[in-house]
Amino acid sequence: MGFRSDIQALRAFAVLAVLLYHLWPGRLTGGFVGVDVFFVISGFLITGALVREAGGSGRIALARFWARRARRLLPAALTVLLVVTVAVVLCVPQNLWQQFFGEIVASTVYVENWLLAANSVDYLAANNIASPVQHFWTLSVEEQFYIAVPLVMIALLIVSRRMPRAGSGRRLLFAGLLVITLASFAYSVFLTATSAPTAYFVTTTRAWEFGVGALLVFVRPARPGVTAAAAFFGGSAVLVATVLLLTPAVPFPGAIAAVPVLATALVLWGGAAIGRRTTAVAGWAPVQFVGGVSYSMYLWHWPLIVLLPFVTGAALTTMQKLGIIAATVLLAWLSTRYIENPVRFSSRLLGGGRRTRTVFAWAAAGMAVVVVASGAGLGYAGVQTAQAQDAARPVVERYADCLGAMSEINDCAGKVPADVLVPDPAQAASDDVNSSSCWSGLTDPSFNICGFGPEDAAVRLAVVGDSHSNRLLTTYQAIAEATGWHIDVAGHNGCYWTTAVQEKPTPQMVEACESWKSSLTEYLDNHPPYSAIVVTNARNGLPPSVEPGADVGDAEVRGLVEAWAPQIARGTQIIALRDNPSMRDDIVTCVTTYRAAADANCASPAAEALGARDPLMEAAAASGASVIDLSDLYCPDEVCEPVIGNVVVYADKEHLTVTFARTLQSSLQSGIESALSR
Repeated sequence: MGFRSDIQALRAFAVLAVLLYHLWPGRLTGGFVGVDVFFVISGFLITGALVREAGGSGRIALARFWARRARRLLPAALTVLLVVTVAVVLCVPQNLWQQFFGEIVASTVYVENWLLAANSVDYLAANNIASPVQHFWTLSVEEQFYIAVPLVMIALLIVSRRMPRAGSGRRLLFAGLLVITLASFAYSVFLTATSAPTAYFVTTTRAWEFGVGALLVFVRPARPGVTAAAAFFGGSAVLVATVLLLTPAVPFPGAIAAVPVLATALVLWGGAAIGRRTTAVAGWAPVQFVGGVSYSMYLWHWPLIVLLPFVTGAALTTMQKLGIIAATVLLAWLSTRYIENPVRFSSRLLGGGRRTRTVFAWAAAGMAVVVVASGAGLGYAGVQTAQAQDAARPVVERYADCLGAMSEINDCAGKVPADVLVPDPAQAASDDVNSSSCWSGLTDPSFNICGFGPEDAAVRLAVVGDSHSNRLLTTYQAIAEATGWHIDVAGHNGCYWTTAVQEKPTPQMVEACESWKSSLTEYLDNHPPYSAIVVTNARNGLPPSVEPGADVGDAEVRGLVEAWAPQIARGTQIIALRDNPSMRDDIVTCVTTYRAAADANCASPAAEALGARDPLMEAAAASGASVIDLSDLYCPDEVCEPVIGNVVVYADKEHLTVTFARTLQSSLQSGIESALSR
């Protein structure tokens, strides 16, 4: 095919769009489509090479093809992953190690896109911050394409040889790739409409973008003239408009992704006729340079963006962003000049172009080094968690009356050493409790309920809610043991007791939540009335579905009141426990960094953390329900503190640590007793 300067220019456009979007997302709002441009280019180039090979020899040398891909992609990628692994150890607080090292491993074996897809619909993983290798999801999709497409083409070639009536090999290749492309596009439109977060990452919704590039191989090349120029410049104009006008608010990829994908195809088709007579911009030396190092620029830019704030302790400034651009270009040139090209073109390194087994051996060894290094980090984090938990137990037992919320109740001045901090903030995220007997997951429609205390107790309570309620599971158990009450607990991840239908990332989650609520209502109706039902749910949880123009808060209040009404009519008291504050996104990282000084550096104003509106409290007022408000314990003096009484309060920005939740026993018990005495 020869060198195509227009393709180099497209690569430059794509990588600069992504880079500028990541640095200034509010300015270049559609820059993320640079990824789609890369996908089309890859589909066109790789399929073209395979088709030419099949046309010349009648077969595809699979091992040799994969070896070429390994020599081209792995050296720079593994270098970046290894550098990031070291940087995480040196710069990143330990509370993030488990997530970051897990993603490094996933990126090394090219399944990062599937990990991010799973996390995108995980209620708790939604609190994850972007890792320095998150951008490897696109490389994972590409690698999966490189594995799948030659296998598909080999299968089609075999069919064409054994079944001559099926048509020539080239015709069958086109038909097969067309069917796969159309099927992937249809699935992309469907999944984007039903689960956009998942659709963004999974290979099955992106395959059609490679497919469009692949199908272009079978189209007669453009001839020099007005048509080719119109395709090239028209497609280029559409791409520029897309990165300027498209926003992340539009569900993507879906049907809208066809705009940049087809525009890229037009540029490639028209560029075939004018590629050797480049335009002033496309042939400009800096553009060709950026296109030549675009792969390495993509690899390096994101780790710099993510890791630099950990070094400086502050958000990126404009000057730092400009510095990242310069550093990205420099690192890209260095890695291309001294890592990519020597391995790719040398006849000595990694076996050159001859011994595929040697290439595979070196590739496996390089991947193993990164996996082992990251696995060691994961193992170290696990050991640290276990040691921190062991160290915390005697501390909690010794200072039980003065830890956490208890320090606000008792006279604890000077009784707990200032350096005591439980749980260790690096392990706060794992300070959780769950019991399958009283808890249902996101996609689990079953209704599970567990009980504490004697069955024949005079006071019988039910506790119903989502994960915020579940954090108090052991607290309710302690209350039952202290009072002799019977307390039943039922919870569902991301779902609470309401007649309103909550929005969810997938229809399956909506169905699971609705089934759980239906079973809850049936259970309550078919059992003797409780003395009281304690309810709580995340203030910033998934909102109810409403008609256009309707107020979401009003719908939430109405759904709560309607759900409670039948039980109130039976004589059951509803006790609404006000939700805990919502803190800054990086609250655990901040506490891990500042530890004993966290209150001075990581606290949030109560007005911000508690929100301007609380539908649960409004519903309680509207229905005559009792209210327990522990906000003064979380936010003394109108400031919500991340460390209270030597206890780390939050496992993430929304959820309490179980260690702190247990210290709420006395206050929560008093609140329930007061409500029951009304």
